[in-house]
Amino acid sequence: MEQTTGFDHVTLCVDNLEAAEFLFAKILGFEVIWSAKDVGSDASSMDTVVVQRGAAKIALMQGRDKAGKSQINEFIEKYGQGVQHVALEVDNIEAVCREWEAHGVKFSGQVKEGRDGFGPLKQRFTYPLFPNSGLFIELTQRQHGEEAARTFVRSTVESLYKDIERDQTSGVEKTIIDYDSSSMSGQKRRKPLKKAS
Repeated sequence: MEQTTGFDHVTLCVDNLEAAEFLFAKILGFEVIWSAKDVGSDASSMDTVVVQRGAAKIALMQGRDKAGKSQINEFIEKYGQGVQHVALEVDNIEAVCREWEAHGVKFSGQVKEGRDGFGPLKQRFTYPLFPNSGLFIELTQRQHGEEAARTFVRSTVESLYKDIERDQTSGVEKTIIDYDSSSMSGQKRRKPLKKAS
């Protein structure tokens, strides 16, 4: 079994990116380490700022509606402002993906690869953890031999955004695993999973 080295970052969807950045950078003592505007497609996009304090990284995202509604704004409408996904840092993203897929885990797209000024970066999103929850997991690999990415890469972030936008546009609603599958039916559950309130 491949190891998870820890949490890489947490991503928050916000209504007002400027106010969120002020909160984290000016009041809570985080440092802005990366930002990008209009990341997405012609249909919709987002602005993002990543802040860090010690080892803790938080990505802040605000949606931009264009021809369609930004997935960030749709998330906020359904669930309110808050955590959209958590990113786990892994040693070998391909091996972890194979291991998880062998257990029925579904991903929203392929592994994305890029490079910041420090080293290669690989990322991949799962589908949401629970029915109608919106919350999903990202796998992130930063360490590659002697090199390690420290920030983010616009091209990979944009590609990840487009995976979610594709499913949003086509109305796809999947979860990380098939909770109704025969492999899950043998599990004793006290209560069935229900829509988040």
